[in-house]
Amino acid sequence: MDFIIANWRLAAVAALFFLGVAARRADWAGELHGRKLLNFVFNVGLPILIFGALTGVPLAREHALLPVTAVCVSLLGWAAAAFTARRFHLPKAGEGAMSLCAMSMNISLIYPFAALSLGAGAFSQLVMFDMGHAIMVWTVTTVVACKYGGHADDIPVLLKRTLAAPPLWVLFMSLALNVGGAPISRDFLHSVLQVGQALVLLVPLAMGLLVSARGLRRPEVLSAVALRSGVGVLIGFALARLFGLEGTAAAVAMIGAAAPIGFTAVVLSAREELDLDLASSAAAISVFLGSVWIPVAMLFV
Repeated sequence: MDFIIANWRLAAVAALFFLGVAARRADWAGELHGRKLLNFVFNVGLPILIFGALTGVPLAREHALLPVTAVCVSLLGWAAAAFTARRFHLPKAGEGAMSLCAMSMNISLIYPFAALSLGAGAFSQLVMFDMGHAIMVWTVTTVVACKYGGHADDIPVLLKRTLAAPPLWVLFMSLALNVGGAPISRDFLHSVLQVGQALVLLVPLAMGLLVSARGLRRPEVLSAVALRSGVGVLIGFALARLFGLEGTAAAVAMIGAAAPIGFTAVVLSAREELDLDLASSAAAISVFLGSVWIPVAMLFV
């Protein structure tokens, strides 16, 4: 039973992805429908997920280094991706998509295994790491996406596109409720979180509608996967040593830093008209590989 509970989300992701692929092959739906699904998730699904996941999370001082670690992982991943993209001579849209893949971490795929393997204290450390990543995604990473989308030279447009992102406002609201100690029912937040998790499952369905066989074979796609998890775990290890993290905190930092490519990379690539084929193909491969290595990694925590 525990195995089924831990793997239902991965099974749902795989099933919806292949459903999208089948719908595209049968000409029942196509790229336009995939983009519309991603827009819906960006404007509705992600804000609901953020509210349910971050509101009420205890802001413990001893966990302060884990959000900082997540921020540093994203920034260093961006630098590595920009360097790699230029080695491939990718256009701006391709470099942007690769950068988003390196900066976006799919921590949600780690949660079910962590819930079974970690105690309450260690699990809260993973939540704090994810909080740092969430803040990064809906601030700096969103600005990076807008930059590669061609708005870097127009500051008013850049700010408008960044500040108009619904997930960013919900993130600020969630943090304000946390700091203010708002008495919100945990049962309510859990229900909101479940709705958000269900809506975000539309992303793998959209990925199935967008991914192509050619995209899965592109060398830059495999490089994006390697950057996210391979280089990510090395960055996580280095930062854990630098910040003096030990035990489960160090393990959380390394596993979180190596997490598969986040669905937000696909969503933001669609919003800013970057190389969506690269982002969706890399995310699909990365999630598949994550379903293999994450449960193995949790055995050593």
